Amino acid sequence: MAKYLLFLLSLYCVSCDVPPEASAGGLIEKTIQAHGWNQKKPALISFDFRDHHYEIQRDPKGIAMQRAILEPKDSLVDRWLNYTHFSRSSQGKAVVVSDSMQNVYAQSINSVVYFMQLPLGLQDPAVLASHEGVTEIAGQSYEVLKVGFKEQGGGEDFQDSFYYWIHAKEYTIDYMAYSYHTNGGGTRFRVAKNAQNIKGFRFQDYDNYKPAKHPTPLDSMPYLWEAGQLKLLSRIENENLRVVL
Repeated sequence: MAKYLLFLLSLYCVSCDVPPEASAGGLIEKTIQAHGWNQKKPALISFDFRDHHYEIQRDPKGIAMQRAILEPKDSLVDRWLNYTHFSRSSQGKAVVVSDSMQNVYAQSINSVVYFMQLPLGLQDPAVLASHEGVTEIAGQSYEVLKVGFKEQGGGEDFQDSFYYWIHAKEYTIDYMAYSYHTNGGGTRFRVAKNAQNIKGFRFQDYDNYKPAKHPTPLDSMPYLWEAGQLKLLSRIENENLRVVL
């Protein structure tokens, strides 16, 4: 009996020696599955966000992301192809855009698409993820995932940092916090809402909060939110969502 207990203890100690990063990949995989992104990606996702209509198109040649002003229709259409080629048109005619502004517009499109398709982006090769343990928010248990990015392949925002609070049983992303450095920098906390399942994919909106000061430690954001110490900044709500497989 003593030898058996010693064997169990040795197994426990081995598991304790596994660094947090070793479990991050498994957590991401379960979250990808919970949101439906383990299946074949849709040929088309379209939705309206604020005053723009967005389309994410996939085919064997790659991915195209498009943003068009809703009213007046087709007055300005931006298209970003395979993360490399940006173009703008108005009423079907090409519009010349400087190289610097092309990058600004492309990154603006990418930001909306990134959050829209979470947690798909967590599979990117540039992601540096670590499992930060388990915590409780609003009476529920959550796995904590910390995410950074490699400089190589991490894009212009590779210095941004994210925390994701993933439901310990459902593996859905219910809360997230991030810090960014563009335009003076900032810290944000998002609370998921209005989750809907369309053709096996989970999409959700968010309430977007900010702390009283920047920087604020990201791992403290849920507790500041529960204490009513965050300010509601905006609502991230997508409308007229359509998925074509």
